[in-house]
Amino acid sequence: MRILCSYCSAQKSRDEVPLAAVQRYDSERLRALHRRGVAEGTPLHILSGRFGLLASDEPIPWYDHLLSPAEVPAMTTTVAHGLRALGVTAVEYHTAAVARVPQVGPYLEVMRAACTEAGVALAVIELEGDPA
Repeated sequence: MRILCSYCSAQKSRDEVPLAAVQRYDSERLRALHRRGVAEGTPLHILSGRFGLLASDEPIPWYDHLLSPAEVPAMTTTVAHGLRALGVTAVEYHTAAVARVPQVGPYLEVMRAACTEAGVALAVIELEGDPA
């Protein structure tokens, strides 16, 4: 199975009840990828700095956490397990350029390492413009 994927967003809906990940994250980038995925029949998964790999419809509570470089090894294991459990064979990962938005670096590092660990093909798509 092939999936679309991108990192979460700092902007989040502050609703107190759990919301689907694609609704929790206030991001046009994620909404556009979700629409594309629905049109293509390719599921969107979101890489969360707190929860790991989330299905776009997976309910999550509000939180505020940016993945740090120190958390990369543990999160890599979590994401690799998730990729294997889902039967993912290929990931199309959308990211801002790390040189332009350094805080996305640990997320890209996790995705690269997790795909390698899980034996999953990875295509990295570098986004132009605002990555929110």
